[in-house]
Amino acid sequence: MLLRNIIGELYSLYNPKIAENWDNVGLLVGNKEAEIKKILFCLDVTEKAVERAIEEKVDLIISHHPFIFNGMKRITDEDIHGRKVLRLIENKIAVYSGHTNVDFGLNGLNDFILYKLNLEGRVEIHNEFEFDDYNHIKHINEKVQGGRGRIKILNREIELKELINVIKSNLGIPFIRYAGADRKIKRIGIVVGGGSSFVHELKEKIDVFLTGDLRHHESLDTIEEGGILVDIGHYESEYLFVELMAMQVSQFFNGEIVKHFDEAVFKLG
Repeated sequence: MLLRNIIGELYSLYNPKIAENWDNVGLLVGNKEAEIKKILFCLDVTEKAVERAIEEKVDLIISHHPFIFNGMKRITDEDIHGRKVLRLIENKIAVYSGHTNVDFGLNGLNDFILYKLNLEGRVEIHNEFEFDDYNHIKHINEKVQGGRGRIKILNREIELKELINVIKSNLGIPFIRYAGADRKIKRIGIVVGGGSSFVHELKEKIDVFLTGDLRHHESLDTIEEGGILVDIGHYESEYLFVELMAMQVSQFFNGEIVKHFDEAVFKLG
């Protein structure tokens, strides 16, 4: 399948225009006319991910985090980013990144994490948007839907400790941090990744907020206001991007798929 056509399908799934302005999504390395027979999915384009892609003779890496983010003034083997770019180009491996557009899009990562938690209830979309857009690769008009966060309204109230156990069990997370008193919960807000900037947007609508990378002072403010925060970790809230994208892409791609998981960045000492 041509890379151009894969990009067209990804455009339909998670429109790049819904990504945050600071983000760098889409094709970062590669020739759109290249034939793609094997895809590797990963959270980060690490050296391990690059080397595995080379060993497995992969043609395309689809990552969550863009490995080219800020401007690169030179590409040499003197730093880690330059070495990775060189290795990818030398081995004719393309890289496509879907980041905040995959988080925000309908049936994206926020939705997938809630699905994995398997809690009964309904989902509301926070800061919902809907617009029509022209897919310049498939040459069709498409409806784009999504929102910056999700709120799960449970069918029954549960204790905070019960929610924590569900998160650890269903997401395969050994430990999580939380802040706030244990009490009954019915409305769960979630923004995957580093969603601390969304705390104040959602606090009046929810009982508990799930995200990663929570900072001390904003967490302290939330506790004093009677809120509850659950920090499931940046990696831990997003590593299932690999599973989500493999499932989505397999709907239109008949080639081989490789799922690559690096280790979590932080460990308990």
